[in-house]
Amino acid sequence: MLPVLDYIDHFKQMWELSPDTFPQFHKNYSAEEKLAHERNFDGFQKKLKEQQNVRKVQQVKNDPAKSFFPMFRSFLETVFDFDPGHLEIILSEEFKDVSKDFFYRARALGPELDPEDIYQAMRNVWIMNGLQLMAEKPVKITPSVFAYSMIYPYSDNLLDDPEISKEQKQSFSMRFDRRLRGMLEEPLNHTEKQLFHLIAFFEDEFPRDEFPKVYESLYAIQQGQTNSLKMITQNGLSDDEICSICFEKGGASVLADGYLVAGEMTREQEQALFGYGIYLQLLDDIQDVKEDSLASTKTIFSCLPEKDLGRFVNKTIHFGRMALEEMRCFKGVKSDDFLGLMNRSIEMMIVESVGLNESWYSNDYLEAIEKVSPLHFAYLRKKRTQSKSQRFALFQKYFDMPKSKQMVV
Repeated sequence: MLPVLDYIDHFKQMWELSPDTFPQFHKNYSAEEKLAHERNFDGFQKKLKEQQNVRKVQQVKNDPAKSFFPMFRSFLETVFDFDPGHLEIILSEEFKDVSKDFFYRARALGPELDPEDIYQAMRNVWIMNGLQLMAEKPVKITPSVFAYSMIYPYSDNLLDDPEISKEQKQSFSMRFDRRLRGMLEEPLNHTEKQLFHLIAFFEDEFPRDEFPKVYESLYAIQQGQTNSLKMITQNGLSDDEICSICFEKGGASVLADGYLVAGEMTREQEQALFGYGIYLQLLDDIQDVKEDSLASTKTIFSCLPEKDLGRFVNKTIHFGRMALEEMRCFKGVKSDDFLGLMNRSIEMMIVESVGLNESWYSNDYLEAIEKVSPLHFAYLRKKRTQSKSQRFALFQKYFDMPKSKQMVV
């Protein structure tokens, strides 16, 4: 079996060694620079709105390289200050078709899913595409990339639904675990039917007898998901237990990503991906601290008293920088650009999350970290709902097509 407990211990030690002092960032932004970035953001949103009429959407579909990608490149460059080397990765030819391919496949499999659900799944596709680059594999939607990413909107939404009882969630977890282990299990509802069908995608691409670690990684993520239910259903968990559960859930998730991309990995690569997954889990916990607290879901962050999160955000950033250094064991990580892109993307999301959840931080901390944000926090809060609605409006229209032309999976 995969040495998951060893990886948890390794990264718990790294977490303990990570300082909680304010990190050094690559740049502080003046008020004038922020205002310039905000004008560029407003201009991008205006262009997005223009793209929402039928004629413009058709132009985007017919020639996205001409009408959409240059606009998107300018947005990343002039609003969020991504370096040219980062943009060459994000906007490489390999990445330009995978999102559209995935969307059509997702809608064919699950026409009941909302665009928000598919966008949630697509975030995992992008992670797996990055892992394909690191493993020197073609960047494309393989059966396993598709299936594993589609599991998220089905299983996560079920497990996170407060209307579904603890007993129902535990019963589902047991049936899903049996299906993951190759047993034929009768689905009890549409969600289970879809999930059991998706597991068959793994089995077709990676036969169980030839790729045993692929399935060990899936068992590990299922075990992590099951253990994470303790943070909802049980009181009295120690800080150490909460840390272990959070690390297991996040680390196992990206470990499974890696095996479903590569089929085989070294122990060094396993550990590196486990650490990357923990970093992404910590990011999620920072982003969702308000929701987790209201739902009484225990995480490293939601259990802390208000106004006391700044030093843990600092600790997360230091931890992430150390964890990502272990990714250099992959042959595809040939330059600092790749790790720089990963780290900058995550750190900017952390900084934005602090600005959007200001009540959880001291005024001194907010003032310090806002200096490294390319946008004013007040501007981010003002744009939060508007940006989300416009993002999904474009997302839905950009990928819209007649049902007769949808791809069949």
